[in-house]
Amino acid sequence: MDAGLDILITFGNEAEPQYVRYYANYWPSFETASVCIPLVGEPVLLIGPESGTYSAYWSKIKAIERIKVLRESSEPEYPGEKLNTLYNLFNRYLNEDSMRRIGTVGYPFMSAPVYKAICETAAAFGCEVVRAEQLVINLKMIKSRQEVAIMKHAAKISEQAVGKVLEIIKPGMTETQVVGEAEREIRALGAENEAYPMWCLSGVNTQHAIGRPDANKVIREGELVQLQFGARVAGYASSVGRPVAMGKVSDEILELMDIGLEAHLATIECMRAGIPAKEVDRRYREVLEKRGAAGCNLYGPCHGSGLMEGEHPWIESNSDYLLKENMTYCVDTFLKRNGYGLRWEDQVCVKEGGVDQFTGKYLEVMSIG
Repeated sequence: MDAGLDILITFGNEAEPQYVRYYANYWPSFETASVCIPLVGEPVLLIGPESGTYSAYWSKIKAIERIKVLRESSEPEYPGEKLNTLYNLFNRYLNEDSMRRIGTVGYPFMSAPVYKAICETAAAFGCEVVRAEQLVINLKMIKSRQEVAIMKHAAKISEQAVGKVLEIIKPGMTETQVVGEAEREIRALGAENEAYPMWCLSGVNTQHAIGRPDANKVIREGELVQLQFGARVAGYASSVGRPVAMGKVSDEILELMDIGLEAHLATIECMRAGIPAKEVDRRYREVLEKRGAAGCNLYGPCHGSGLMEGEHPWIESNSDYLLKENMTYCVDTFLKRNGYGLRWEDQVCVKEGGVDQFTGKYLEVMSIG
């Protein structure tokens, strides 16, 4: 794709490092970071004032510049420190033949001071600032053999964490205690971090599509519990979701667990290279309709996964593209009704004849105790 850009600037922070880590293998802490990629010349990693030795240790990009605007959010001044500026950087790459276009990547979470500084500096050179996420998204959607291997390893760690928790979970534990056991397990198995803030939700909390564990919520006999664990390895995210009944739960809950599992497995079964994405969504909704649960779902059955736990491409009813080999997805089946909810989630890699399923254990309606 020829976007007619002079400079591409990606942005990342501690929670959303993907557009920086993809190019530099650098994950900012406290401060933010950018990668500046010129049309002609070598890329430069841009960091905050305090990350000099840290970034030099991790970054695959050897040219590193400290920029004040990428400082931490409490905005210290760093008097006396010799810091570079975006003006100097742009001046290095722009000339009379430039197209006068600066592309930014990471706009949805780019801080206002950084975006303002880019725009003001671009204006000083008579440049237009445009969003250019699609350039990087197109690269990231198809995974390499090495990326697939890393993701599969991360997924197996997450699955082992589920297994460990299933051995020890019991009524009387709090939601955070359960997550603590999962955190201990993924670290012990070599994960660098969580792929996202993991959760265990119980009872009424299971209706949360996105949530956090409650340190004061005690798991009780007869409740539904949702386990949601994800390890991050070498920057790549994984995620496994399993609902678990603590002892005897209502028939209604058991039925929804079974409906979710049927829809989940049907989604995985129909995925393969060449199939329209909207056909995967149609098959998923067909199962829900047949089982009387069409109103229980919140979104489509799959989202892309890689350096982000949830990234492009999504599979929804309006998805207008074909699945391609080595696209990686989380098959994410979330249903809720009557004050509770559940999620079945596994990672897969699309292949010609189906999928390479990274995780697949504990795919059954489970009851503990």
